[in-house]
Amino acid sequence: MRIPYIHVPLPYPQWKPLKPRLITPGIILLSMGCAGAGWWLLHHSTTTETPPAKIQPLSVQTLVVHKRPVAEERTLTGTVEAIHTTTLMSRINGRVEQLLVQEGMQVKKGQIVAVIDVSDVQAKYQQAAAQITQAQAAVATAVASRSSAITQVNTARGKLSEAQASLLEAKAELADAQLNQRRMSELYRDGAVPKANLDTANTKVEVSQAKIGQINATIAQAVSTIKSAQATVSQATASVEQAQAQVAQAQAAVREVSANLNYGVVRSPYTGVITKKQVEVGAIAGIGQPLMTLESGDRLRMNVAVPESLIDRVQLGQSVSVQIDALKRQVSGRVSQMIPAADPQARNFTVKVALAPTANLISGMFGRLQLETDDRTALVIPTNTLVQRLGISGVFKVVNGKAQFQTVTVHPVNGDGVEVFNGVNEGDHLILNPDPSLKDNTSISELTKPAT
Repeated sequence: MRIPYIHVPLPYPQWKPLKPRLITPGIILLSMGCAGAGWWLLHHSTTTETPPAKIQPLSVQTLVVHKRPVAEERTLTGTVEAIHTTTLMSRINGRVEQLLVQEGMQVKKGQIVAVIDVSDVQAKYQQAAAQITQAQAAVATAVASRSSAITQVNTARGKLSEAQASLLEAKAELADAQLNQRRMSELYRDGAVPKANLDTANTKVEVSQAKIGQINATIAQAVSTIKSAQATVSQATASVEQAQAQVAQAQAAVREVSANLNYGVVRSPYTGVITKKQVEVGAIAGIGQPLMTLESGDRLRMNVAVPESLIDRVQLGQSVSVQIDALKRQVSGRVSQMIPAADPQARNFTVKVALAPTANLISGMFGRLQLETDDRTALVIPTNTLVQRLGISGVFKVVNGKAQFQTVTVHPVNGDGVEVFNGVNEGDHLILNPDPSLKDNTSISELTKPAT
C-alpha cells in the first residue's frame, strides 16, 4: 500500500525562510492511521445508506395550442351631436327688448325666449288698416257710378222704345195724310172741292213728315245715350274691380303686418337646451339674424368618419356599441344615416349613429366606435393558463414531461381567451389552472389534452 504524502504548511512568518527538515517515522505512522480511518468511514457509510424514495409525477390537465380565427376590431372616433339643432333667427327688423333665457337653460316647446320691439310694425299696421278703409270707399263710389250708368242706359232704352212706337204711329198718320192729299188734289182738279181743302190736306202731310223727323232725332239721341251710358257702365265696372283689388291688397298688407307683429315674440319650437346666445338686450336684430341656438337633448347621435376600406362593415340599422370616455361606459346605438358620398381627400364616409337616451350624455362628447374587420388566425390561449410571477405574465409548458415556466406577451380577445404574441408556439402543451406553488422542472403527468 502506497502511503500518501501530506504537506502541511507551518505558521512561520513570511520573512523567515523555512529550513528543510526530514519527515520523521512518527509523522508517517500518524498519517497512515488517519488515512485508514477515513477509508473505513467512507466504506461503512456507503454500504449502510438507504436508497431515496421515487417521486411521483404531478397530475395536471393540459391543452394543445392551435391557431384559430380571431375577429379583429377597428376603433373609429367621433363626436356626439344633437339630432335636432336649430338656430332661432329674427323674422323682423327691430331692437331686442328682452332675452328670457340663458345659455344652458332648459326650455319647453312654445316657451317665449325673446321679445323684439315692433313699434315700426305697428305703425305699418295702422297705415295698412287705413288703406283698407280708403279702398272700400273707392269700391262704394265705383259701385254707385256703375248703378247710375246702368240707370241711364235703362232710361235711354225706354225713350228709344217710346220713340220707335211714336215713329210707327207717325208713319201711319203720314200715309193717311198722303192718301187724303191725293184725293183732294184730284177733286180740286175736277172742281169738286175748294182749294182750301187741298191746302189742308197738304198741311197734314207736312206736319206728319215733320213729326217723323222729330221722332227719328229722338231715336238717334236715345241710341247715342245708350252707347254713352253703356261705356260708363263698363268704366264703372272696371273701377269697381280695381277698387276691390285695392281692398284685397290692403287686407293682405294688414295680414302680413299682423304676422310681423307676432314675429316680435320668439318662441321655442321644441323642448331643448339653449346652447348659445348670439345677441344681447338692446341690439338691433335684422331679418335672418341669429338670436340663439337650441338643441334637443333627448335625441343624440354620434358623427363618425368611416374609411372606405371599412364602409362595407357598416349597414343601415346596424346595432353598435359606442364607448363614451367622459362617462366611462358603453352606450348602445344604431346606424341611422350613411352619407353616400366620400370625402375626396380623406376617402372617408360620414356615418351617423343614433344613441340610446343616456344620463349625463351631452353633445360635444368624444366617443369611440368599434367595428369588426376580416377574420384572421392567431394563437389564442385560455386565461386560466396564465400565472403571475413578480408581476410578469407567463404560462407553464410541459417539456419532456416536466413543467417549464415561460413568459408571454398577450392581448385580450373576444370571449375568455387572450392572443399570445411570443413565448408560445403552435402545438405546445400548456397546463390549465396551474397551482401557485408549481415550480420549474416538476415532473408532470398529463391527464387530458383538449385542443383550443
